[in-house]
Amino acid sequence: MRTLHELSPFGLVVRSESSGADLSIVAPSLLKQWIDEHRVVSLKGFAPLIGSALPDFCRNLGELLEWEFGNVNDLRVNPEAKNYLYTNRAVPFHWDGAFVSRVPHYIFFHCDTAPDPQAGGETLFCDTIRLLGQTPVDLQDRWKNITITYSTEKIVHYGGTFNSALLTSHPTLNVQVLRYAEPVEDLNPVQLTIAGIKQEEQPAFIEDMHRRLNDENFCLAYQWESGDIVIADNHALLHGRRAFSKETNRHIRRVNIL
Repeated sequence: MRTLHELSPFGLVVRSESSGADLSIVAPSLLKQWIDEHRVVSLKGFAPLIGSALPDFCRNLGELLEWEFGNVNDLRVNPEAKNYLYTNRAVPFHWDGAFVSRVPHYIFFHCDTAPDPQAGGETLFCDTIRLLGQTPVDLQDRWKNITITYSTEKIVHYGGTFNSALLTSHPTLNVQVLRYAEPVEDLNPVQLTIAGIKQEEQPAFIEDMHRRLNDENFCLAYQWESGDIVIADNHALLHGRRAFSKETNRHIRRVNIL
């Protein structure tokens, strides 16, 4: 048995009424249906996916994206980090797989150890379908002419240069989505070259986009609890992370599913 609870402004919590229930009791087709409707699905109270059980379960949802380190990314603070993802600082909005040729459909997060409730580190999800639904048509028309080139040095598992239109289509939902990664001015910086906007207007565009992505009408700030399993639509959403306000041993394992 399970209970369902909708989050605000979007997202769904599915809680097992039997503590430690096997996640396999939830059919992959039902998970996909929930994700299509709610963008983010949080599964609570289920048995942890230990070791290879994590990628094994993820394969029920699709092919796994393989990185140089394998298919499971261990996200935790590393004092010797050479990339901002592994620090205690904020992570700007982006989408996974941007620097590789195949963009994942789903991001599967498994929270082994959550930070203290007052430590910060919430994961931010912005529903770009919802955002575009409340963006004036004349502004969307201007956005259609924008293409951005992203560049970063390959220090960890991604890097290089690629181009993306600001507006693209969701591959399965047949709706328009926003593809945008914020500039990174931190370890392993990410530079943006924006075509379709005058140079002098670009700082205002970046500032306005930051405000829109963080608007509480479109942005879910997810606070982790140990044992949480979260699945997110990587095509509909952009995601980032708030900075940690104090030291934390947060540990999340992440798998990208094509």
